[in-house]
Amino acid sequence: MRLLDSEIDIDASKYLLFKEYRALFALLVVSALMDAASTTYFMQRTGPGPELNVVVRLLSCAYGPIAGPLLGKVYQIFGVWVLTLLTPKLSRFVCAMIIVFNCYATMMNMTI
Repeated sequence: MRLLDSEIDIDASKYLLFKEYRALFALLVVSALMDAASTTYFMQRTGPGPELNVVVRLLSCAYGPIAGPLLGKVYQIFGVWVLTLLTPKLSRFVCAMIIVFNCYATMMNMTI
């Protein structure tokens, strides 16, 4: 596949996140689950209105305060995988940044 004058080998990249960056993927899943759990706790106390993430807020309004954050995290992990397919050189950076954001969001949810 050719994207922005770069050749992208999707077959070589599709398992990159799960094989070569297995530890980062595990941390990503754990941080996503922690964020989903803390968001559920936050929404049980305040409702979905104060949620800053528009996608999670809409999903929570549509599917409830438990399924909404979990669906949001499924979409997030899928998005990280797609970015790994398209930009394999940035995979570690993207995973690390999402892990940091998830941990920060977890802390913020627990302070409310």
